[in-house]
Amino acid sequence: MFCRLCRQHKQAPKRGVSTRPFIEVGCMLFRSDYLDKHAATRHHQESVKAHAALIQAVIGGFKCLYHLTKKEHAHHTNYADLLELAELLGCQYFEKLKIGRTNYTSHRIIDEMLEILGTVVEEPILANISASVAIGLEVDETTDVSVKKQLDVHVRYMDKNGLLYSQFLDLVTVSDGRADTIVKAIRTILTKKNIPTQRIYGLGTDGAAVMTGRVNGVAKQLQDTFPWMVSVACAAHRLALCCKDASSGVAYMNSFRDLLQQLHLYFRNSANRTAVLQAAAECLGLDNLKVKEVKDTRWLSQAMAVSNLQRNLTAVLAALAEETEHKKCPTAKGLYGFLATYRFVASVYLQADVLPHISRLSRLFQKENVNFLL
Repeated sequence: MFCRLCRQHKQAPKRGVSTRPFIEVGCMLFRSDYLDKHAATRHHQESVKAHAALIQAVIGGFKCLYHLTKKEHAHHTNYADLLELAELLGCQYFEKLKIGRTNYTSHRIIDEMLEILGTVVEEPILANISASVAIGLEVDETTDVSVKKQLDVHVRYMDKNGLLYSQFLDLVTVSDGRADTIVKAIRTILTKKNIPTQRIYGLGTDGAAVMTGRVNGVAKQLQDTFPWMVSVACAAHRLALCCKDASSGVAYMNSFRDLLQQLHLYFRNSANRTAVLQAAAECLGLDNLKVKEVKDTRWLSQAMAVSNLQRNLTAVLAALAEETEHKKCPTAKGLYGFLATYRFVASVYLQADVLPHISRLSRLFQKENVNFLL
């Protein structure tokens, strides 16, 4: 028999080569009194203390890593620095992590610790989902920075008291965005997480055809397996699509939207132009508001862009006129010619009256809990 703790925290012998039982040589007598005698030795008690200190240091390391991931900081680059800072602040037990060449800060160790943290956090969530009375899935596609298509799956469930909870379930890489591929990935996730499929009553998706197609969409395929499941398309996404389609029906609105983006890029790409705009706003006594970008991935971002432009339109026109007259900038001249028209100004004020109400409705649709029956 060997003592695992004593061998792990082996102390150097006082002199010569040591043949200590349970440490260098195994004990051949399987008797409880020998175990009690070894447990009472000074070396074993020191090993127990050393192991307790190591456990404390490892738990502290897990807490530091959990803090980084919770705050969405880069854990591989910041973890070792955070441990060093903790040592400087008096957490001396982190020195126990440095055992020979091992210091528990390598990328492999950090990844393993993250997997453990994920398991610990996930277990009670999956237990609550399994014990719930009703479950709903929320599915959406996205693309990460490496241009790989990802499937994001969230779950909403109701406990026995009728309280609703929303939790992240999984994020998996899919080879393409076809409905068959997405459905296969969802089934794999449900099986891997042991989600009780007989209690899945809802599915929330965006309004894309691959999700809501009535012939072979994701919702249709899942409803073939779970006939009791109700599919609901995202109301905020549909509202954004309605606004975009309505705007696209007017040719001038397409040019208007492109002009807003060009105006944003004109000032964003030059510190000098931004300084001219700021000086014009100060001279006219206006707030120095940025020319906002219009993004397709940000629902109704045009509302904020139009609002800022309406409040700062005089300064923008003055800055463009300054660039046109003194620097002979052709881009500024073209932008000024488009902005300094009755049609453009009327469009700005018209949208400034309408878009805030649509934005408010969109934010209402995006709330976690909305009841339209009250």
